[in-house]
Amino acid sequence: MQIARSQRKEIDALRDTLLSIEGVAGRPARDTFAQLRVRLDNWAARVAVIGQVKAGKSSFLNAFLGQQDFLPSDVNPWTSVVTNLRINLAGDPETGARFEFFDETAWDEIVNGGSEVRRLTEQLLPGFDADLLRAQTEAMKTRAQERLGAYYQTLLGTHHDYDVLTPELLQRYVCAGHGDEGPGGRSEPGRYAAITRVANLYFRRPEFAVPTVLTDTPGVNDPFLVRDEFTCRSLDKSDVFIVVLSAHQALTEVDVALMRILAQQDDKDVIVFINRIDELDDFDTDVQRVVGDVSRRLQAAIPDVEFTIHAGSAWFADLALRGDDEAALMREALDDEHLHSYLHSAYGFVPATERERFLLASGLEDVKRTLSMVIDHGIGSQQIAQLVEDARAEIAALQSATRRERDSIQMQVERMSANNAQAAFNALERELEQLEGIATKVEAACATAVKEIDGIMSRSTTALTSALDKAIADFIGEQQEHIATRLSESATAGAPPTRMEIDLLPLRAHLEEAITARYAAARAEIDKVLDNGLAGTKAAAAGAFESETDGITMEGLPGDDFASTLTLARKRIDLGLITARTWAFWRRREIDLAKTMDALRQITAADLRPAIQTIVTAFSEALAARAVAGQNRMQVIRRMIEGATEERSRRLRSDKARMEQIARDPEELRRMVHRLHGQLEVLERRIQYLAVNDNTLCRTTLSRAA
Repeated sequence: MQIARSQRKEIDALRDTLLSIEGVAGRPARDTFAQLRVRLDNWAARVAVIGQVKAGKSSFLNAFLGQQDFLPSDVNPWTSVVTNLRINLAGDPETGARFEFFDETAWDEIVNGGSEVRRLTEQLLPGFDADLLRAQTEAMKTRAQERLGAYYQTLLGTHHDYDVLTPELLQRYVCAGHGDEGPGGRSEPGRYAAITRVANLYFRRPEFAVPTVLTDTPGVNDPFLVRDEFTCRSLDKSDVFIVVLSAHQALTEVDVALMRILAQQDDKDVIVFINRIDELDDFDTDVQRVVGDVSRRLQAAIPDVEFTIHAGSAWFADLALRGDDEAALMREALDDEHLHSYLHSAYGFVPATERERFLLASGLEDVKRTLSMVIDHGIGSQQIAQLVEDARAEIAALQSATRRERDSIQMQVERMSANNAQAAFNALERELEQLEGIATKVEAACATAVKEIDGIMSRSTTALTSALDKAIADFIGEQQEHIATRLSESATAGAPPTRMEIDLLPLRAHLEEAITARYAAARAEIDKVLDNGLAGTKAAAAGAFESETDGITMEGLPGDDFASTLTLARKRIDLGLITARTWAFWRRREIDLAKTMDALRQITAADLRPAIQTIVTAFSEALAARAVAGQNRMQVIRRMIEGATEERSRRLRSDKARMEQIARDPEELRRMVHRLHGQLEVLERRIQYLAVNDNTLCRTTLSRAA
């Protein structure tokens, strides 16, 4: 099947409309519609495949693309590479890859980013075991230096490009491997993996009707914290999430927390795929139970969202696609009554051929159909709707300017036909002065909006940072009571514990609540400024353009909501408990709760600071995207005034220079009037053509046109 065929048709219809408008828009407005077309051509559906380590994400993607063993599926915890499969994107090579390496700053953050946390931990909590974090970062750096030798330092901040990509080449950059070869060897798996920031792989695939980026992410429960954070960062850039669960452990606490955050993003879609059903003892009966259990638990945890859940096996798809003898023997052995029973209960029929049976049991066609529907009616529709609103705003402005130009020429024709050319030119000069005055007012209204929005952005990021800090403080306060209760309970059972694990799930809830509240408040302020700014620009233009700017609105702006997946970056903190100092050695050891809580406060703040800063940055980017889109709508009116001014200036310069010749030669006046009549006809056709295209761009009409 072809994914997002309906969306492809709508894109083609919109592109044809924009191209046709470019042909009649006139020189001043042509570039604007060309830029809209470029935006349309550069759009891509961004799909992230996520889940816990060993859920089978890479195997799922291999089967999804019909690429046997292409993406490494046995990746150990040292790999921290987000892999983007860029399919049919404009401007990309048809095949090949680019592997980008960390620069000095990013690499230092990865290798030494936890140094402040480690210092605080060792200083405040004597005996705290920081060996895991230290071992991971040091081993990562040592491994990179051993493998790359003299090239290690020179590679930072650079990239490698390839015209042809093979699985063996890919493994050098995304799979750690065994590292058996020394620095001289260039072919061992994982040679560059430690310093690779992102892998971009280029494909041309006809089964994808629209440009698509499929992101293979590291696991969200990875014991290597660096890889976990990179996964969270990649999710903020995605529009659709395919969450891969393992049938053996289909919904853990981490999965529920992940799903809850993903579900908060109203403009994004989540598809759940329960993988590896082939490993269930009796999958013909167990799958229905597993799906039902996942559905019920998601409904209980996130009651306001209905998730689409599919079950299957990437390995079944791989068996169906393989043509070797071993695969044939395995298909023959597994093509039994259990498989037939499962297919009949799940789909209501059993395909006629062996390969079709395994392909259907894989569940991948179900995922493709759902993904196609999500793009057609979800993110794709949202992107098209915004482009359509922008295009209609530009059309409304161009129609208004064209009508005004038509009326101005008509007035000039009438006065010149009455042998009053000087009066015609005087009127044109007055009109030009009026337009220049309007342009000044419109520019002032736009500048005021920009200044006010800059202030809102600054206040909002400060307010968010304060709100997040308060959320952390409130969490620490809650933990103090919790820790005191646990210590009291343990005192009756003997010696108090030396350490305690602090679950960060409650903190995430505080952070999410703070982010949602601050974003809603900031968006409301920005929307008010945008509405007032648009009203001001319309009022400034009303003297020359009456109510013809009514088609320019703030409908369809991006960023209605914001929720960052980065709140998932840390799961827990292992807290060492500080013992109260005393010379009375015969007394039972007691915990100094005040010092322990102060240590927890400092360590939590230091530990979460990088993630908090990244959340604030993503928050600001979302607000800025909405503000810029709204400001562009205001700029439509400014461009309309500028276009009208340019047309009149050109006409005034051209015609005024011929006034003396007109006074001496009446035939020249007739020729000029004839030329102006020709311009009137062109403008009248443009007005009619724009009206037809505006009607085409209406949402329902565009769907019918597609």
